[in-house]
Amino acid sequence: MKIFRFILPAMLLIASSCFSQPASTILSVSLKPGGSIRFNFFDVYGQLLHFKNNTNKDTVITKKISINKPSFLYYGNFLVHPEGPVFLTYPVLLIPGDTILLRQGEDNAIAVQHSSGYPNFIDSLISIPKDFYWHNLEQQQQTLLKTVGLTGMIQQIENSFRKNEVSIRNLNLPDMRAEILRKMNSSIKYTATAYLLVDSTVSTSSTTDSLYNDMYRHVNEIRSLNALNNTNIYRAIIAYNAKKRNRKLDYNDVWACVAGADEQVKQTDFYKDYITTMVAGGFVYAPEKMQEVNQALKSIRMQDPYLDTLYQLTNILSETFTNFNRAKQQLKVFANGRFSFIIENDEKSTNHERKSITNLAAINLYDFDGNQFDFKQVVTDSNYKLTLVDFWASWCIPCLNEMPALKKVEDKLKGKSIQFVAISIDKEEAIDKWIEAAKRNTIFSEPSQYRLANFKQSPLTKLINLKNIPRYLVIDNKGNILNDDFYRPSDNRFELALLKYLD
Repeated sequence: MKIFRFILPAMLLIASSCFSQPASTILSVSLKPGGSIRFNFFDVYGQLLHFKNNTNKDTVITKKISINKPSFLYYGNFLVHPEGPVFLTYPVLLIPGDTILLRQGEDNAIAVQHSSGYPNFIDSLISIPKDFYWHNLEQQQQTLLKTVGLTGMIQQIENSFRKNEVSIRNLNLPDMRAEILRKMNSSIKYTATAYLLVDSTVSTSSTTDSLYNDMYRHVNEIRSLNALNNTNIYRAIIAYNAKKRNRKLDYNDVWACVAGADEQVKQTDFYKDYITTMVAGGFVYAPEKMQEVNQALKSIRMQDPYLDTLYQLTNILSETFTNFNRAKQQLKVFANGRFSFIIENDEKSTNHERKSITNLAAINLYDFDGNQFDFKQVVTDSNYKLTLVDFWASWCIPCLNEMPALKKVEDKLKGKSIQFVAISIDKEEAIDKWIEAAKRNTIFSEPSQYRLANFKQSPLTKLINLKNIPRYLVIDNKGNILNDDFYRPSDNRFELALLKYLD
């Protein structure tokens, strides 16, 4: 099962730490006109810190974050070039009270300009494997297991851990910052260990028991840092514990493992953190699975009062697909409003800045036959409440990779008051490549396929500062831009967010 770390939240900021009271931590980003980045902030709700410059000049956007323990954030983006996409990650480790200023360069890359805390992005201080961000390498892991064995892999994990420890010593950091960076290193180590414990090809043994016991002993240390993969470490402890009690259990059956853990584990804070995350964080990143989670909780709800509370919560969250506003109101009063942040933070992560195309000069589009159309007339069709605009190009690999997911959502929303419009930014001399790419990706015969004329000088390009693709726009039939930097179709929030606009 592929588990992408870009879409799974971590844990609540509630664990005990050396910082007794929340402190304002300031994160600022200097952005170009129209620049926009989203940092993943790993609390239980999977918040996004959205920095967006809506002005026509370079501007510093500042956010104050209230945290009571060291917290890991990161931003990842594709830099789109004609020769192919380049993916970069920017991991930041914040301590309560830190002040950091980042700057967006001309190529959209991000650099640390000033920091009262760590001098640079964390992956320049210690080694962070790609597997830490997202885990879709099970096959490679199993191949490596066959090559070097479990003992060999454990040794590799330990060697990487020790190498990072040496790097931390050589940084000459203040003691507190060195200690927190060591906890980050432990998080990396235990993340790799967790993947081994729940690998279906790894048999339970005294060796795996030792790994499990080591993680369990250090669980409070793990909770003291709000890091990317806390959820997966807790999952491994819970699943391994349940598997020891019932060898027939499947590690991937989350709720069976939750129900099968022993009473000692069920009384721990990390157990409750984990199951809360699976519901609350899951709603943000996989809302279409709420009904499935609801049914799973229904079968185990009587085992524990807190499981019953979460079951009732999923009843409310499932209703967001049919009556979003009513579900939102219910969430405000359910459990004394304890879970109201789920929807509130999800809404805040979306840009609700309103722009309008009604007063723009003519925006010319062309279809495959060279016929000219007016963009404003296309998107203000009174037959539809909304228009989803997909900006792409024949040379943009990420754009093409999003098309199957977009088609799937488009098919699911047939009959609803929304139209899907695809607009290529290919140059006039690349029309043949545009047509070829459309045919190759089976969209040539689809309706509403256009090419934007004079892309660089188009009023639309300037209004939304269109520099990176893929880019998705949501517009109502009055010409108001509801969102000029919408989720990608492969993001599980894409469909639900469209339904919210349609509600």
